[in-house]
Amino acid sequence: MNENDGGKLGFLDSLGRLFRAKEPEAGGPAAPAADSFAELEARFDAVLRDVREKIAAQRRDAGAPGAGPRGKTAEERGAERQARIAACHRTIRDDIEKMHAQLGTGLAASDLDAIAAFLEELRADASQGEDSHLLMPRLRLAITNRLRAEAGALAVARIVALLQRAKLDWPDPTHYRPSAKPDEIERSRRRRLAEVREAFLAQDQERAAERTLGVVRVWGGDYPERGSPLWQESVLEGVAAGIRGALMREFVELLRRDQALLLSRTESAIGKELTALQRAVASGLGSVEEANAVLMHSLRAIDEVVPEIAWEHLRAQLPSARGEGELGA
Repeated sequence: MNENDGGKLGFLDSLGRLFRAKEPEAGGPAAPAADSFAELEARFDAVLRDVREKIAAQRRDAGAPGAGPRGKTAEERGAERQARIAACHRTIRDDIEKMHAQLGTGLAASDLDAIAAFLEELRADASQGEDSHLLMPRLRLAITNRLRAEAGALAVARIVALLQRAKLDWPDPTHYRPSAKPDEIERSRRRRLAEVREAFLAQDQERAAERTLGVVRVWGGDYPERGSPLWQESVLEGVAAGIRGALMREFVELLRRDQALLLSRTESAIGKELTALQRAVASGLGSVEEANAVLMHSLRAIDEVVPEIAWEHLRAQLPSARGEGELGA
C-alpha cells in the first residue's frame, strides 16, 4: 500500500467516524449511547417523511402528478383559444360598425348580419355550377362571378371616396427603415395598396361574408393589437366587404325581379349558340380537338355573353351599378 492509499483510507476512516459512536477517552466521561444517533436519525426521517407527504398532498390538490401547478388540458387550452377568438371577433365587429357610421355607408349592424347570410346563400347556390356543363348551374355561377367582380370594383371606389370625404387615409402597417426616402415610402405604399386591392377583389362569397363581420380566418386568435395600423386596415376591409355584399344583394334582387325579361334575352343568345352547336354535330365532328373547340365556343356564351346581358341590364336600372348615388338609392 502506498502513501496515497493510506491517505485515502485515512479520509474514509475519518468520514466513517461521523456515523460511529465515539470511543470513550481514558478516565473521561462515557460517550453517548449508540442509540442516541439512532433517535436523531429517526426524528430526522420523520420530519422528512412529513414534508414529503405534504408535498404529495399539495400535488394531489392541484390535480397533477408532476411538480408545480397543474397544467391545462388540451380541452381547456382549446376552450380558452376559442374564447379569445370570439372576443377578438366581437371587438373588431364593434369597430367595423363604428366605421360604417363614421363614414356614412348607410349600413347598420343588422344589415351586416343579413349581408353575410345572403353571401353564404349565394355561395351555396353558385358553387353547384363549378365544373358543370349543365346550363342553369353554369349560368348562375357565371353571373355571380360577374356580379362579384363588378361589385368589388365599385366597393373599392366607394370606400376611397368615403375616406376622402372624411379626410382619412388608408392605414399603412409597413415599418419603414429610418433612412427610407419619401419617394421610396410612397412607392412602397402604392404597391401595398395595389396588393390589398387585388386580394380584396379575389375574395369569394365565403371570405367576403366573413370579412363583413370582421372574421379573418388565418389569424385565429392572434389578431393584431386594437388600434394598430393593421387592425385599422382590417376594419376598413370589413367595411368594404359590407359595401360589396350590399351591392351584390341589390343586384341579385333586381335580377330576380326581372328574371322573365332576362330569360327572354338569354334564350335568344343561347338559342343562337345551340343552333350552331347542333349544326356542327349534325355535320360530323372530324376530331376531338374540333369537338372541344365547338364546345368551348358554346360555353363562352354562358360564361361571358349571358353575364354581360345581366350586367348591362343592371347598369341601365340601378345608379349604384354605375357608381352613382348611395346604397339602395
